[in-house]
Amino acid sequence: EAFGNAQTVRNNNSSRFGKFIKIEFSATGTIAGGNIEWYLLEKSRVHSRNANERNFHIFYQLLRSRDQTLLQSLKLSCFPEHYAYLANTRKDVEGIDDSIEFSGLLDALRTMGFTMAEEHDLFRVIALILHLGNIELTEDRSGQARITNSDQLSLVSELMGVDAAQLNTALVRPTVRAGREAVSQQRTKKQVTEEVAALCKTMYEKTFGWLVDRINLVLDRPTSKSQFIGVLDIYGFEDP
Repeated sequence: EAFGNAQTVRNNNSSRFGKFIKIEFSATGTIAGGNIEWYLLEKSRVHSRNANERNFHIFYQLLRSRDQTLLQSLKLSCFPEHYAYLANTRKDVEGIDDSIEFSGLLDALRTMGFTMAEEHDLFRVIALILHLGNIELTEDRSGQARITNSDQLSLVSELMGVDAAQLNTALVRPTVRAGREAVSQQRTKKQVTEEVAALCKTMYEKTFGWLVDRINLVLDRPTSKSQFIGVLDIYGFEDP
């Protein structure tokens, strides 16, 4: 739920993905395992959403972590308004304590056997998305986009483990193949903004898929495939 649910105008804990959950049984009728299949993650919520709604819970939960060492390692502050992808969203929601929810998330990850390194990698992706959203752009007279806050670019490249100059080129003037030739293409501010958003959506979706697969490694039992109860949950069917 931390990674797949969000506050909407109708529901403070709304599923933003579809899922088919199997509860698997042994031949004697006891629960033997489980499996989760997911569909249609609303990945656009990472960078845009309706007014008076929030991004996925995990973004706010991470910023409310009591572990200041973790936040410092990810170059994060505790204020959602410091991040473009969270700035125009609700910081607080009645009945939700993001700090307590984050502690519950950590307990759940450890129950599922996640290592400290795996946890940190999960949170690093969330931090990267927030930092990518804070890259600022302008255009020169020819329409070529330029990144104006080079310190932000350096921060992102450090967390990604890539060279800042190469990342800058990839974002604002990427090289593409045209037959056998490599051609450098100019990008406008609008194009770069859209490409950064697309990168963030892809990163989030891939991370979400990995998270579900990792949970299934713990839940799934190959010997219990023949007997199961399945529950389908598709978002969008909510009472007003």
